[in-house]
Amino acid sequence: MVLVDRYGRPVRGARISLNSSNLCNFGCVFCHKEGLSGNDRSLMTAEEIGRVVRILHKFGVRYIKLTGGEPLLRSDIIDILDNVKGAGIEEISMTTNGTRLVELAGDLKEHGLDRVNISIHSLDRARYLLITGVDKRDYTVKAIETAVEVGLKPVKLNMVLLRGINTDEVDRLIEFSYSLGGYPKTVVQFIELLNVNTQFYKAYHYDLRKVESIISEKAVKVKYRKLHNRPVYFLSNGVAVEFVKPMHNHAFCMGNDRIRITYDGKFKPCLMRTDNYVDFLGLMRSGASDKEIARAYFMAILNREPFYKEDVESVESIPITDSCVI
Repeated sequence: MVLVDRYGRPVRGARISLNSSNLCNFGCVFCHKEGLSGNDRSLMTAEEIGRVVRILHKFGVRYIKLTGGEPLLRSDIIDILDNVKGAGIEEISMTTNGTRLVELAGDLKEHGLDRVNISIHSLDRARYLLITGVDKRDYTVKAIETAVEVGLKPVKLNMVLLRGINTDEVDRLIEFSYSLGGYPKTVVQFIELLNVNTQFYKAYHYDLRKVESIISEKAVKVKYRKLHNRPVYFLSNGVAVEFVKPMHNHAFCMGNDRIRITYDGKFKPCLMRTDNYVDFLGLMRSGASDKEIARAYFMAILNREPFYKEDVESVESIPITDSCVI
């Protein structure tokens, strides 16, 4: 049974923040902090993460993405993977800045991690420092190489394009992907800057349509992912390129099949909104049953609404009854 929201969008995945972005060891200039603020006093434990995933799995969630802040700062990351995998999840992925990945990649794969997205916002050391606030370009490249070597597949190379800073590195990142073996070992992913800080957004936002038009003309094949209705462009050199364009993109929103879960145990129906969270960690720690946690999840699904929408109408809400939940 897969839950479907009022706009006809099935929810097949969950994106789980493992810690607060305020504790991240990087200071990326564009960080949206997952739309959250706070500290680590209410972090979910590995067991609590496993429990909520088991409940969501009963309602059709089949894949999990672990993110942060930086997920690999969690000392119990292996326990988290064991708990998520033990819930019956078909695919586990992770978004990371590469922290500890050189040392942990093999263990992560052994304990259930299937693929990884690694942030590499510049291949130039000085620019990397400017964007991230840390001098870890060389380590991050090594982390990417290690992830490929141990068989995490694909390794997605995430680059947020910033006007006047790194937009001239498009070809360089594609060449880097090619040097690692191209698809299916790696995928290049260019990401649009989110409008979190209006002044910063106006100064550095870069319209990805310009680059996508060039890449699409060079592509020898195009496939479309269900997630966000995104095209994947395959180049003649064997490199695959994706574009993540969330701003003012109703197709992106309508293709969203994931529920977000905050590090402090709340269902977050939309990255761009902060007014419709549904708490479940408080329920868990107060002795709530799985049925009560499932009800909270149902409420979050009812709260799901495309942030950008065009000619899309919602259907009448279906009341939650005992027959709907475990």
